[in-house]
Amino acid sequence: MESYVVTTSKRFTIATRMLNLHRFVKTNLVAGLLGRRCHPRDSPTAEQAQPAPQTRVLDGNEANMVVDVDRLLLKPSSPASAAALFPPFFLLAVEAGGFVRGLVLLALYPALRLMTEGTLLKAMVMICFFGLSRGEAARVGRVVLPKYFSREAADMEALMKAAASLPKEVTVAAVSRSFPTVMVEIFLKEYVGFDAVVGREVKSGRGYFAGVMDDDMKSLERFRALVNKTPKSAGPKPLIFHDGRLAFTPTPGAVLAMFAYLPLGVALSVVRIAIFTLLPRSMSGVAAAFVGVRLRVTGAAPAAAEDREAERHAGRLFACNHRTLLDAIAVSGALGRPVSSVSYSLGRLSELLSPIPLLRLTREREEDRRRMASLLSRADVVVCPEGTTCREPYLLRFSPLFAELADEVNPVAVHAGAGMFYGTSTSPFAKCFDSVFFLMNPLPEYSVHFLEPVATAGTGSSIEVANRVQRVIADALGYEATALTRKAKYLLLAGNEGVVATNRSKN
Repeated sequence: MESYVVTTSKRFTIATRMLNLHRFVKTNLVAGLLGRRCHPRDSPTAEQAQPAPQTRVLDGNEANMVVDVDRLLLKPSSPASAAALFPPFFLLAVEAGGFVRGLVLLALYPALRLMTEGTLLKAMVMICFFGLSRGEAARVGRVVLPKYFSREAADMEALMKAAASLPKEVTVAAVSRSFPTVMVEIFLKEYVGFDAVVGREVKSGRGYFAGVMDDDMKSLERFRALVNKTPKSAGPKPLIFHDGRLAFTPTPGAVLAMFAYLPLGVALSVVRIAIFTLLPRSMSGVAAAFVGVRLRVTGAAPAAAEDREAERHAGRLFACNHRTLLDAIAVSGALGRPVSSVSYSLGRLSELLSPIPLLRLTREREEDRRRMASLLSRADVVVCPEGTTCREPYLLRFSPLFAELADEVNPVAVHAGAGMFYGTSTSPFAKCFDSVFFLMNPLPEYSVHFLEPVATAGTGSSIEVANRVQRVIADALGYEATALTRKAKYLLLAGNEGVVATNRSKN
């Protein structure tokens, strides 16, 4: 497979000096992607600088660079084989087409291993793309595959640094012949920092893929037109939000184990839900541990608040970060007593299965404040001020409303461990099954860490208190506190602001 680095300038000597000036860039963007490493002592001088082996200088008018990135996406030691291509294509098949399509891909895997590279790619595209909605495939490329590539791609950190170190006048385009553009474009542009992406295209009609790829890319004019018309990117960004159900790298062996475990996982989830919803609290914790649910508690759990004067609150207010819909249930289990919780856009299934009282909020500040204050006057209340879940080690901005409800807040740092399935989703349909999927994991685990109370009265505005509680929890977890909000997450993952219409007459 040829690899191109296209460098254009008025004079070839200027191009070679630019390549020498950015030696680190050349080493990682070119040699690294070809499975070759250059050592400092082998680096040529400016007078001796020549294009890297197996590259070609194709034109001479502007400063552009086109890089073959297949070695990055597949790892230097992994050619475009069935084993190397299987994980990302399986993620596309399952997350956009369902588990049945993924099972078909797995069943055909032995035959795929016998195919040549060109036939293999066409076959995998046919299996995974045929009849698939363009919107669903684009969603997977935007919110699922970047997590896989960022975790599995070779020399990811070095490549991002190299791309960021190039001067603004140099436009860098990525070329992939092993993946359709829809699978890699967002990852390469948004999370690596390439300015443009040229890949294989899959034919489609009326919004659905036909499962057949266009011919190979052969035109240099296509490269030049794309690079010259594509605006300069803002550079790479950290991966904070992603979606999808699978929490492991779906190699063929791991996928086979998952499908073999799936019936047992469904049965375990049903049993675990029944334990939490039907058994009394004194028995549910022991029974849940018996079927593999782990709860780790650190820190001193606050005792139940004593009854106070009528004008004072009777319950304690707990503020925790948000990892799954089971956060408040885990806190209740760690406390050893019942608590209440509040939530936006609460699904009916989640509400019916919840072993603790759940209060639906309206997103109208004064009404929500009234409801939460009324609830707090009767019981301990757990709130998740982030307003939505985040899978990565980041905390979103805390809404300040909770800091106006009590004289002190009890911060709680929670962590949810999921080895096979993520217990969160942004899809309105799939979201109602979040708790089911989390409890389908072989050993679902929650860690609950109670922290020192934070005073709210006379210590600054509610926003300052909320920020202080956020930092306390972030420090305890080793996470990074951010100013990102629920709106930012849903705009990226779902293309909306994450607001679901509710029937308030039922609230």
